[in-house]
Amino acid sequence: MSASTTYHQALKRIIPMILIVLLVPAVKAQSDTLKHPRVGNHAFTPITFSKLPLINTHLSTHTGLGTSSGLVSNIGDLPVEGLAGEVTFFEMGFAYQQRVRNWLAAYMDINVSARLGTELQSILVQGFSAITSFNIGWHIRLAEGEKSLLSGILELQNHKGSFTNVLGFVEDILNDRPNPSLSENIPLLVFATGLRFAYGLNETTGFKASSTLAYGERYIRGNYGYSYDLGAGVDFNFYPRYSVPLGLVLIYEITSMPDFVFVDGKNSQLIQTKIAYTKASDFSLGLEFAFMKYPFNSQPESVTVRYAALSARYYF
Repeated sequence: MSASTTYHQALKRIIPMILIVLLVPAVKAQSDTLKHPRVGNHAFTPITFSKLPLINTHLSTHTGLGTSSGLVSNIGDLPVEGLAGEVTFFEMGFAYQQRVRNWLAAYMDINVSARLGTELQSILVQGFSAITSFNIGWHIRLAEGEKSLLSGILELQNHKGSFTNVLGFVEDILNDRPNPSLSENIPLLVFATGLRFAYGLNETTGFKASSTLAYGERYIRGNYGYSYDLGAGVDFNFYPRYSVPLGLVLIYEITSMPDFVFVDGKNSQLIQTKIAYTKASDFSLGLEFAFMKYPFNSQPESVTVRYAALSARYYF
């Protein structure tokens, strides 16, 4: 029996037990759950790609689209003139976090992300790729100051990658490789841990940072390795001081996590911003934008991707 098969059999046994632990114990903690909690006196705005250290109960969702252009490629060592096109990105996710104690929360999230060539040229170059991920974990408060909060996470990630590679299939045939394949499905099991930090300078301005380190299976079958995520930024809330119900978040992030970067051994760099409605005490609603340097197979350099999403979070 292979190590991969053993991992996934273990996962099938572990997940139901963890779900019971996540859902059963925390109902009584709802009565004292804080809505739209603060660090110091600053109410932070959540943004999809950079997590906050807040131990609360919430339900969140996001849906986004992105696009890139200017892809080029070769078939073997032969350059193909004019082989360019656009790739469209789609992402949708749901997340639920349950506060169990003042210092402890349990969470789960489901994400689906895909990228697809939208013209004949880009279909040949990049084909179709999709990642479905289901993550469960614990969120633990580690330290709290008058204006600061530090938390840690322990997380189990289950990803399934589906890849259709038209150009790779053609190259396999041209090079007489055995068993050429047009598509491949690859399941991954990954364990992750990380830190999340926030500092509320005042009611208008806050700072945040997060990091994640993960180890597990890779998209090349039988391979294992590490992946990481690092991000930091600033959060503005203009409502308390200026009575303008808007928030602005600016984040820089670098990541090689498998549910975001589809290419092993490479990373993506992101500049993210979010404009949000901040007057409500029990929900957050906003528009997110990101500019990414994103790696593609067969591309000599990372490609610029523009991304926009609608995100919402409801606090119980």
